[in-house]
Amino acid sequence: MLIESVRTRLISLFLAFSLFLAFAPANAAEAGPNLTQPDAYLVMPMVAKDNYTTFFMISNLGASDGSPADPEPVEILWDFYDASGEWLESVDRYVLGEGGTDIVDPSSVRSKAEDGTLGPPISFLGRNGFVVVSAWDDEPRLIGNFTVANTQTSAAWGAAAVGLGVHGQLNPGDEAVGTTFKIDDLEDNLLVVIGINYEDYVPESLTDGFAPEEDEEILKLEIRLQNNQIFNPSADQVVKNLAASAFFSTLEELFPRANPRLSGTLAIRPTDGSTKLLAFYGQAVGPYGAGQTFRMVPQE
Repeated sequence: MLIESVRTRLISLFLAFSLFLAFAPANAAEAGPNLTQPDAYLVMPMVAKDNYTTFFMISNLGASDGSPADPEPVEILWDFYDASGEWLESVDRYVLGEGGTDIVDPSSVRSKAEDGTLGPPISFLGRNGFVVVSAWDDEPRLIGNFTVANTQTSAAWGAAAVGLGVHGQLNPGDEAVGTTFKIDDLEDNLLVVIGINYEDYVPESLTDGFAPEEDEEILKLEIRLQNNQIFNPSADQVVKNLAASAFFSTLEELFPRANPRLSGTLAIRPTDGSTKLLAFYGQAVGPYGAGQTFRMVPQE
């Protein structure tokens, strides 16, 4: 009887574990943007205006085309968008699999052929926006990160690219949440909010790549800055209705009356409840900077 009982429990545990594995990918896909696993698409902010410059780095962890003995590079597509949502340029760049890497500078973006031949340079200096990186086969093969540098202060910060497609998903109306250091100690900070049109195909801007009308309201945001001191909690809030697909600002610009001596939490949500958001934030004290990709919190 004891042996039969143990056997029954082991079978029950095996079945439960099998069910967990069967449903885990779907549950993980509903959790939000993917920051840990290779995915089919990557989204990163592009900051190349005023004193800022950005560098993008990706790695292809999927297999190369061809045989293991004679691998061929895999074609990767880079789509660049202006902050307005207007599509700027698409560039094909080949990269090897099994850990092949690629680094792109928005001041000199070039196509890269299968044999390594580079196309003419394209500069996006003077623009803010974002880039979408995708593999033609839609396989979960890409990881990436970016670095934003302020050439005036010598500060730099970076964060992980957002993965979408297989493991990562975006839900409309979710709130993006991150943290900030004390405003009066910051020598550099930048908040980037990107509205994404994503429905199980390659992500794009909220305007589907078209330039918006001047007075068209595309990205409607509620942005809150809340300090979490036990004895003196406070919160500041601002609403932005933008004719753009992406928003770039500093905390000083957004919250000029906020207590500069307090650290706090940043929370951003779409006021219409239907927009899918991504948010990134970089902060620096002197040359020491740190960046973060905001976590997404479902709203009831």
